[in-house]
Amino acid sequence: MRKSSFERSLTNFHIDMNRDIDLLMKIEGAKKVVRSIQQKRSIFEAFVLRVCAYWETLVENLLLDCLNQDTSRYAEYTGFRLPKHISRETCKAVLLGIGYTDFKNVGHLKQTSKKTLVDRCNPFVQIPPSNVRKIAEFFIMRNYLAHYSPAARRALFSMYQNVYRMSKFVEPGVFLLAEDRKEGIPRMGVYINNFKSTPNAMGKFLGISWL
Repeated sequence: MRKSSFERSLTNFHIDMNRDIDLLMKIEGAKKVVRSIQQKRSIFEAFVLRVCAYWETLVENLLLDCLNQDTSRYAEYTGFRLPKHISRETCKAVLLGIGYTDFKNVGHLKQTSKKTLVDRCNPFVQIPPSNVRKIAEFFIMRNYLAHYSPAARRALFSMYQNVYRMSKFVEPGVFLLAEDRKEGIPRMGVYINNFKSTPNAMGKFLGISWL
């Protein structure tokens, strides 16, 4: 039985991210087609949703890849009688059913993976705490942009205050286009770099040679 490819899932993620990085860099420096700062901010906000979708797709694909290698921990946790090795399509039916994966945060993802994946094939526990924090910040912005609810706005402002010592609320586009003082690049670039380094840590654990 052919096993899933961790490398394929990770490569597709990097291809998607690199394509968007190139586009965002062009937009950030554009002088003609996208000239106004407001337009650039709006585009950066739109890409928050896009980047989060890439991450969620990677998580789902890697979960399937890992379960495809060995179902013994999943069977032990759920009580289902499953062969140790099943096809990827069967893994998809077992893991997703008629729904989809929905993790509250990376901490929740790590907890779930420990219950369902064997240790030798669980890259999610390798995500560094610093990366976990940056991903959490980015998803707080995603939630605000997806709902614009008072609760989502409070959560975002709280993040601004506690992490960045900001005393005034600004829209995510303003925040992301502003330069990070430490890195010397727009904050969006800092978050994207974090999203790219996170799967690298997982890939090294899985033995991907090009990482």
